[in-house]
Amino acid sequence: MVSCAAARGMDRATTVINTHISRFNSFEKQVSYFTHKTGVHLPRMTFGKGAFFKDLGVWSSTYHLRIDKTESVHILPDPVQGLSFPRAVDVLSSALSLSSEVIDENEIYELLEYFGLSKEKATQPVISLSGGEILLLNFAKAKAMLPYVDGIVACSPIHWLNENRYHYWEKLAEYYNEKSCFVDVALLEGEPFIDEVNEKPKALAHLMPAVAWRLSLDDPVVIFEEIRFPSYHPASRIGYTTGGCESIDLQSPVLLTGDNGVGKSIFAKVLSGIIKPSGGTVSIQAPNGGGSSRLIFQDAIDQLFGKSIDGHMNWVFRFDSQKRQAAGEIYNEIDATIREYIKEHPADHEALGPQSERCTLLQAKISLVSERLATLPSVLILDEPGWGLSRSIARTLVEAVCRAAGNLKVAVVLISHHARWWQNMVHSRCHLSRDGKGNVVIRKI
Repeated sequence: MVSCAAARGMDRATTVINTHISRFNSFEKQVSYFTHKTGVHLPRMTFGKGAFFKDLGVWSSTYHLRIDKTESVHILPDPVQGLSFPRAVDVLSSALSLSSEVIDENEIYELLEYFGLSKEKATQPVISLSGGEILLLNFAKAKAMLPYVDGIVACSPIHWLNENRYHYWEKLAEYYNEKSCFVDVALLEGEPFIDEVNEKPKALAHLMPAVAWRLSLDDPVVIFEEIRFPSYHPASRIGYTTGGCESIDLQSPVLLTGDNGVGKSIFAKVLSGIIKPSGGTVSIQAPNGGGSSRLIFQDAIDQLFGKSIDGHMNWVFRFDSQKRQAAGEIYNEIDATIREYIKEHPADHEALGPQSERCTLLQAKISLVSERLATLPSVLILDEPGWGLSRSIARTLVEAVCRAAGNLKVAVVLISHHARWWQNMVHSRCHLSRDGKGNVVIRKI
């Protein structure tokens, strides 16, 4: 832990929220602190499925032996891990059932709306919610469970949110304070938080390499079919438009911004071929051709698919030793850049971990990036690349990735709620917003 502030006052309107805040230089230290405070052992996803099940066993066998017997609600670094049920209505019904066997659906709707979620979200599958919406659902669950816990332990509780939604965390923390319950927050260094002063990032020594490319849209539409079991959820659609022009000329790196739930991640999945439009088309013209983009999700660690970091790389290229070698060279290039930075900033060394055993979240991200760049895609999309990293390490990683990609003529798109993190690093910026007619307008700004 680098710094700790107890009972830090945060003045909004006439309310003072007292929160214990701890800051860390690495995801691994943040998770270790969370385990110390809660007794919950989060499985080490970077070590593969064997370690996952071992850690799960440790958690189940030792949780009742923990010294601190206080009961708390948990906001995990990846908020989806805090939800055990498939729909919001199930999540909140379970929390509310602690006080009543009969659950009033209006109470569920009120909880959702209290945190900015429409009642239509009640029956929508959790896996189809945006990252920010999943975090807000965790807030609703935390509010429902307040009468039965002593406090809340939260990791990075606003990182997944757009700035205009930070106040929902304030409302939750205020609610806990009013009930004399503790609020314990674990942040990563440089991470945005309520009333924190954002430092202006240092200028880059050299401009980022620019890759020119064109994005063309012909009224693409994604339709989500209705769900009839276990409960009904109506069909929905989302269309994308560039607001009157058929194409947008861009210079990589590109920053893509927009509110929670606007459709950024869905669009990224369309660009990468994970979701096929039900109508219309999306096309890319880039130096490496017009094929599908490659995408790294915000919760990148899940894309190891149960394998260790090196095991994942070997499995992906098990039939292509040439690309495996190329991926290894890209990895070493990015790794060397970050290690040079760490020589001057030794406090950040624990984020990168040893070269002999790749096991940290940062190393997992480097590996996933290297694997994708080795296939020479037209575009590499990084969804919230700063997740799980301190601000300084996140900027160092993204700079190294963009330079490696630029050398390979691969365009890079950053999807992020934290535009200030990437100042001086992008050449183009696009913003997504709803037009009130079920469409998302993509505007170059």
